[in-house]
Amino acid sequence: MAMQQTNIDRFLRKKYVYVTYVYTNTLPKALPYGVTVDETTAEMGSMYLYRMTAVTDEQLNELAARLEVENITYTSRIADQAGMKDKMFNDSNRSFTMQIAWLIFTISILAIIFSGLPVYLWKTLSEKEMPEDDKKGALTPVIERVEFPV
Repeated sequence: MAMQQTNIDRFLRKKYVYVTYVYTNTLPKALPYGVTVDETTAEMGSMYLYRMTAVTDEQLNELAARLEVENITYTSRIADQAGMKDKMFNDSNRSFTMQIAWLIFTISILAIIFSGLPVYLWKTLSEKEMPEDDKKGALTPVIERVEFPV
């Protein structure tokens, strides 16, 4: 059963996992900043000579505009980047956002437990109230010290 992905999960996947490959036979005169060019090989099974990699939407839009202005035929494909980002953000069975939310919830509960707050509340709420006469100056009970033989 796959966990539902949140909008934040989809945003993180789009920003850090997806990469767009633009294939063409002719290179444009100038490339946008950040776009890389690789020559395709026969093993790639491509009929195009060059593969340009655009990571962001801005790079892709600028590259597509330049290719259209220069009347260069191209095709684009979206793929996943390999690596740690792919493993973290691209798992359809787990939501990265929900994992972080549960982690924060667990840490906060443990912090409350180990801070001594429950013990303090228990002691404070379980104290017996003294009558008004005892509060106004009556002697408080003294605890005797008992020594055990060693």
